[in-house]
Amino acid sequence: METAQLVLVFIHLVGMAAVVGGYLAGISASPKRLTAGITHGMLLQFVSGVLLLGLAEMGSDPVNHTKYGIKIAVAAVILLLAWPRRNDVSLATNTYHAIGLLALLNVAVAVFVK
Repeated sequence: METAQLVLVFIHLVGMAAVVGGYLAGISASPKRLTAGITHGMLLQFVSGVLLLGLAEMGSDPVNHTKYGIKIAVAAVILLLAWPRRNDVSLATNTYHAIGLLALLNVAVAVFVK
């Protein structure tokens, strides 16, 4: 079970790197466009995050449901913003920055909320 959790954390961090890295790499681009790394990385994070929550629920330690709820809700909003626009040639700047800042919010919640 510990090995499964470590593999899922690794996958979750790879997804985070793809989303945040893709966002930061595209800040200066014009027109704004979602990369495959952003959309697929967010999908990877969402799925691995739900699986990590399932593993946490199976363990004996208490689970912070507020933290997981916020992270899943933010990930769902990012997916709802990004997935339908993944093939668009151009993306509104506000939408692009909303996706990136929400991804950074998710990282902040993961790091700072215990």
